[in-house]
Amino acid sequence: MNKILQATIRGQVTLPKAWRDKFGTQYFMAEIREESLIIKPMVEAKTFKGEVEDSWKEYKKGDYKDAEDLKKKYGL
Repeated sequence: MNKILQATIRGQVTLPKAWRDKFGTQYFMAEIREESLIIKPMVEAKTFKGEVEDSWKEYKKGDYKDAEDLKKKYGL
């Protein structure tokens, strides 16, 4: 679904509620690719933070997930 969004004077854009609800998150990552702006949903910050903390504990024990595994899991 395409939708025209208007930025406020402060540069803020509101994503439609239906879009936010579809992905079940309030966190999105934006990136520039060539002449496009790509907005991707992310998981809830608490879940992501917990995953990073758990990975750090595993790393200290010598059993760890690498950054690429986390990026793939969270669509980063």
